[in-house]
Amino acid sequence: MLTTFAEEFRRFNILFDRLVNETNLWIARTPPDRLEWLPVDNGNVRFGDRVSHVTIKSLYIHMAVAEHLSIRRLRDCAPGELLPLPRDPELTSRLANGDFLAEGMQLHVENMRSLRSFDDAVLGKTVRFAGDQTTWSVLGFLWGLFGHRAYHLGNIDIYVRQADTPAPDFYSFNPKQMA
Repeated sequence: MLTTFAEEFRRFNILFDRLVNETNLWIARTPPDRLEWLPVDNGNVRFGDRVSHVTIKSLYIHMAVAEHLSIRRLRDCAPGELLPLPRDPELTSRLANGDFLAEGMQLHVENMRSLRSFDDAVLGKTVRFAGDQTTWSVLGFLWGLFGHRAYHLGNIDIYVRQADTPAPDFYSFNPKQMA
């Protein structure tokens, strides 16, 4: 019989993997000249100092970097440890100046491999997030990462639609069997 963590974590892995792959449908539908387009640029179109130039490409890179750093840190941190904001200027620059989609997906493959090593001890430990000092279980923080991606996928969806491009149907996951 699976533990409570194991069953929920199995569902998380399926849904997270599908959401990351779903994000690529939005990117594939986006005309290349719209990846770095700013339909609106004012002081309110910012996500802190980590995403101050809000484009489809910068949001995608932000999600990929945040997930990659967070998953590695969650696996390796001590119980109760403070998780820093997920910043890595070198990784961000590498993605921005290369094939950001291919490199982002490579990071996702590494993330999924790393997640397979998480056990109940890792999933149940608590961590604090530097963003607001909130205490989370590791499994709870992973669901927070899922929510973070879904939130920014909504931002990307609006940009795709403003570019007069039909956005994918959100509930078009493949394969059709979900968690």
